Amino acid sequence: MAAEDPTSPASILVVQLRRLGDVILTVPALEAIKKRWPAARLDFLVEAPGAEAVAGVPAIDEVLVYDARGALGALAWARRIRARRYDWVIDFLANPRTALLTALSGAKIKAGPAHVRRRWAYNRRLVQPEKPCYAAREKVLWLKDLGVRPEDAPELPRLRLAERPAEAGNVVGLIPPSRKVTRRWPAASWIRLGKLLRERRGCALKVFWGPGERELAQAVARGIGAGAEIIPETRTIADLARELASCRVVVSNCAGPKHVAVGLGVPTVTIHGSSDPVVWTPPHPDHRAVRLDELECIGCRRNDCPYHLECLNQLPAERVLPAALELLDRAEAAAR
Repeated sequence: MAAEDPTSPASILVVQLRRLGDVILTVPALEAIKKRWPAARLDFLVEAPGAEAVAGVPAIDEVLVYDARGALGALAWARRIRARRYDWVIDFLANPRTALLTALSGAKIKAGPAHVRRRWAYNRRLVQPEKPCYAAREKVLWLKDLGVRPEDAPELPRLRLAERPAEAGNVVGLIPPSRKVTRRWPAASWIRLGKLLRERRGCALKVFWGPGERELAQAVARGIGAGAEIIPETRTIADLARELASCRVVVSNCAGPKHVAVGLGVPTVTIHGSSDPVVWTPPHPDHRAVRLDELECIGCRRNDCPYHLECLNQLPAERVLPAALELLDRAEAAAR
């Protein structure tokens, strides 16, 4: 049976339960949807802490915080969604749970990715672009067949969590943790980079950390020495955003806090190992990616490594430093 043609929906639910970076990277798609159908109600279903990250985004009418545990909780949410009588449900995550929520939603248009096994849940299957591109852009391009105009989407996610000072101090944020070992640059390399930044530019250095990461942050700060300190424990995404907003530049592994920095307009340098910079770092002059492109296995997308993590262990701080210095120069020139 052919799917109905998209018309002018009165209400739309977008689903992207997790992870923090993926939630933030959905914001341009939400803005494009709202610009295309400004009169439509646009709700966003997401788990915490992603819900905190998108607080205040003008395109969203209501953030629904998904907090279900187990099958009974999922069915309760399915009933709740169905009771809201959405015209469209767009599922970007497409895991077993969100596919089921979409299938049971009662929406006229149930949209989700065409390339997943759970495509049975969707009567509108969204096709990936032929060439890899920045994930925020990819989400927008998925929606072309629904009538969303790519030109209506902003180039970068825009968050409303913290105001950046008119002129950020000479502070560089360092984000050494990552939950994936194949995205975690060694502590010794962070220490070397911090010392070089201090020696070359006299930068103050903020070392970021999250739950269970304090020991790593302390080791990096101690290794750098004078001018480096760990940030206070951040209890919310808003706390994290305030610390990021005070930085002139942030250097990070490919992890969620980097995407918060991008959304706040803070220039970033991202160190890539297993992850693909084309997908996770925006093609924008304020954002740079550094990796060992000469390795055959670079960008493998694996969460483990059979080759002793050469992509990270062999990446010297001296190769990361020029990108950070260039962004510091840009930020200083813009402030004049």
